[in-house]
Amino acid sequence: MPDEDIRISPLGDAERRTLHEWLNDARSWDIDPDDLGSIDRAYDGYVARVLATDPDDREDPTAVCTMIGLAMGEHIVRNSVLEWRVVTDAEGTDLALATPSEDAVLYPADPVIEAWADQRTSWISAWASDLIRGVREAHG
Repeated sequence: MPDEDIRISPLGDAERRTLHEWLNDARSWDIDPDDLGSIDRAYDGYVARVLATDPDDREDPTAVCTMIGLAMGEHIVRNSVLEWRVVTDAEGTDLALATPSEDAVLYPADPVIEAWADQRTSWISAWASDLIRGVREAHG
């Protein structure tokens, strides 16, 4: 069960627009939320490009990792019972995925940011597929 200091709400119009904007950005990177391979390729290509850049000239990866995470989240929503929610906690308000009973929450950008920190590549398809399989087994 989520911490009592967490408030989970359905998406409102503003959050739907924000998600739509992120997914439009993802499309400009040739990411199709129905194709995990396209998400993997975009992420792996981004990591390769940034690592080939002088460390002093590297951009902050937060926006790209968030975009890729939200595209991956959209794939998960389309293929499981998880649903988009607005989650507010001590750190602020963000888009997240939740089970229908809202007893579990996933911020889809977090695993992307963690993988980025480890410079891990070629992981998204397997990770998301395993998560979807686990959700299906737990929630039918």
